[in-house]
Formats: sequence, structure tokens, C-alpha cells
Amino acid sequence: MIERTGRFMEQRNMVCAGDTVLVGLSGGADSVCLCLVLKELSARMGFSLSAVHVEHGIRGGESLRDAAFAEAFCRNQQIPCSVVRVDVPAYADANSLGEEEAARILRYRAFAQEAGRMGSVRVALAHHMEDNAETMLFHMVRGSGLDGLCGMPAVRTDEAGTVFIRPLLGESRPEIEKFLTERGQSYCEDSTNAVLACSRNRIRHLVLPELVRVNKKAVAHMNRTAERLWELRDYVEEETGRAYENVVKCRGCGREAEWFLSAEPLFSLPQVIAQRIIHRAVAEAAGAKRDIGAVHIEAVGELFRLQCGRRVQLPGGIWAHRVYGGVCLRRGEAVPGKKQPGQFVSAGALLACVADSERLLVPFGEDGAQFLLRAFPGDGKRTEISGKMYTKWFDYDKIKDGFSIRNRESGDYFVMDGAGHRKKLERYFIDRKVPPPERDRIPVMAQGAEVLWVIGGRMGRSGMITESTRTIVEIVYQGGEEDGLQQKAQH
Repeated sequence: MIERTGRFMEQRNMVCAGDTVLVGLSGGADSVCLCLVLKELSARMGFSLSAVHVEHGIRGGESLRDAAFAEAFCRNQQIPCSVVRVDVPAYADANSLGEEEAARILRYRAFAQEAGRMGSVRVALAHHMEDNAETMLFHMVRGSGLDGLCGMPAVRTDEAGTVFIRPLLGESRPEIEKFLTERGQSYCEDSTNAVLACSRNRIRHLVLPELVRVNKKAVAHMNRTAERLWELRDYVEEETGRAYENVVKCRGCGREAEWFLSAEPLFSLPQVIAQRIIHRAVAEAAGAKRDIGAVHIEAVGELFRLQCGRRVQLPGGIWAHRVYGGVCLRRGEAVPGKKQPGQFVSAGALLACVADSERLLVPFGEDGAQFLLRAFPGDGKRTEISGKMYTKWFDYDKIKDGFSIRNRESGDYFVMDGAGHRKKLERYFIDRKVPPPERDRIPVMAQGAEVLWVIGGRMGRSGMITESTRTIVEIVYQGGEEDGLQQKAQH
């Protein structure tokens, strides 16, 4: 394993002589193995070795035991070690995150901060072949694009410049356990790794073993596929870089900067390149790739088919505006929001829509925007709300008394779950970082003060369809005569 890992690191230029490698040491089998392997390689490859353990504060005595083990292990191996303590529950609560996601964010933040404190450092993570296969499956079932299907990169530089390496990415979990057994080296077991409520654990314990039963080399084959996908991804990224400067022009600087995406050269490109150009431009404008998803890229793409003046909000406080010749990305919002007169969709109008299978058209505002409603039978299987930003499905029996389409009002709220827990609409806008002027112009669908849908955003619980829904009402928001959504509404 030591020889294989050394070759793997050299082939991917993971370290240079004189570097410091900082191991993220959890105390588990993988990270303990990584420390031992890198200690053997450090002398011959000319790098120094340190370790950092992040104590998350979420497993009580078990978490403290792991921290004590990491310190004792490093002391015995004569590896410098630091322990960083973070409060995952508090961070998760403050940022409306699950503990697993909060722990990941704080862990990587601690790695980067410790690396920055030490100077020129490569952070070594102990992911192996099974981890990579799990990641590929996890991204696949979530509907990931090419980057997600590639799995984990062997070398990655984050937005702050911290370099992460994965020296064991060519090794399997059984090989790691065999290595530790032969050396008589103990390690810690994390009890949360067996909790099947975690999606990754379900893949690890239920899905991946079944694939291995189909083909005992499934994990190895998936990792080879990942390598080929990385090659494809790198080629596509090179083509994107070559085309980017012909499509995107950055004007100004600082808060006044804007990115103009020219429609003509963009749509002469293959769709895969065009989408990556949009993603790169939005990430540059926002200053970060995080939170930019396929839904945002599709929304910007739709803007090119709308009339001038239309706009959509994106992560990072960015607004995309349809302008003559293309789309412009800007920070903040220059045009104050404008409230529009509300419309009430009566029970009689809804009933007619259901009974006659007719499409009901509801105009909204002065710029040609409208809502298009149609009804169709539920089949007991359509349990998912439409994933489109401007198309949603509702249970007719839950909204048949009618509803209003209007701008926000004081006291508006969502029902968040089946237990009736509420969230104020104002808090939703704050959490989404929607600028105050824009909050007054975003349409909402509501029954009284209860919001069923923020157009382009989330739905409340009350109107959602279930397996027992007998009649589904589809509501499509069309932003104007040239918004390009009319054809989609005819499906």
C-alpha cells in the first residue's frame, strides 16, 4: 500500500519537496491508515507531516474519546497534532442546516484555517475507493451534472486557495483494514456511521453491497469510470474556457461590476458548453460557486427568451437582467420593487377549470405577466411537486375554496410541515437574502394570510399533493408575452 500510494501521489503531483502535509485525522480506520502511510513516505518524498482533529461536539463522550485517541496516536507516532473544537448543533441551528452538513462545513473550515496558520500546506483527506463510489451514487440520485458524476478529485484547490489531496483514493476499504490489522494498529469506530437515516450511510450499507453482489469489482469499475469522466470534464472545461471570453464581458469593478453575456455567440455553442459558461459567469459575479445549482443556470438561460426588462434573483445577491443583446449580471438591485394589484381566483372559477378541463388564464400586473391553470386527475403516483421554478402542482381539494394572487402583506406565513409549524414570509425573504425592495414585487399565492407558494420560490405545506390526491391543479407563472413558457404549458 505504501508503494502504491507513493506512485499515486507522484502521478498526480500531490506534493513537492519542502511541503507540509496536514492530515485530517478523525481517529477512524481511514485517517489512521493515511497518517501511517504518509509518515513512511514523508522522508523519501521530502515533506513534513502534521495532523488536525476536529471535535464536533455532537457525540458526547464518544467524540471526546476520539479526540483523546487522536492526540495519543500522534504523540506515539511523533506527529505534531492540534485539536480544533467546534459547536455543530449551534451552527446548524443558526444556519438552518442538518447536523451532517453543518459538521462538514465546520470541518473543512477548520482544515483551511489550520492550513493557513501553518503556511504552505497541503491538507490530506482519507477518502478511498468506496467513498468515491458512494459519492458518485449520491450525486447521481440527486440529479447531478457531469462534475458530480466524476466523484471526488484527487487534488482540489478551494476558493480560498487551500489545496486538498486524497492520497488513498486508489485504495479500497478492505485493503485499509488489512494494512491496520497487519500492523496491529487500533482505531476508533464512529457510531453515527451506522445510522441509516443518513443518505450516505444508506448508500454505504444497503446500496453499494448490492452492487458488489452483482459484480465483485463494482467499486473498482466505478472508480475507473470516474477517472474517464474527469478526463471528459477537463476537456469540456478547456473548451468552456476558450469560448468564455467571446461570450462574457466584465465591465466595471467592485460593487459596480457587471457581467454581460452576449446571446448570439452563446447560443451558437453546444448546450453543454453554454450552460457551463453561464455557471462560470454567475459564480464570478457571486464570488463563489456554492449554492449555485442547475435551477439557477436554467433560470438565466430562460431569460434569453424573455423580453427586455425581465430579471431573476440568484445566490450571492446577484440579479440577472434581460437586456438588449443578452443578459447582464449585477450585484444588488437598482430598480425598486413595485407592488401589483392582486387577483382572486374564486371557487367557481376553479371548479369550472376542473369540470370542463379548460385552461384558466389569470392576468397579473401591468407588464403582461399571467398565471395559467389547468387540472388533471391524480394517479396515486404523482407525489412529487413539479421541480420547475414557475410551475407547481396543488391538490384541488385543498385549494378549491379559492385563493389570492398578490404581493406580500403584513402577517403572511407558511405552514412548514404536517404538524402545522409556521414560518413568517418576512423571515423566509431574510433567509434567502432577498433585497427589501424586491420583496414587495414578488407574487405570492395565498389563502388569507397563509402563503401556499412564493412564485419562483418555495411552497407551503398546505396545498401540496399526496398519493391520495384525486385532482391536481397545475399553476404556471408566465412572465409576459415573450417569456417562452407558453409552449411548455401545453404539455
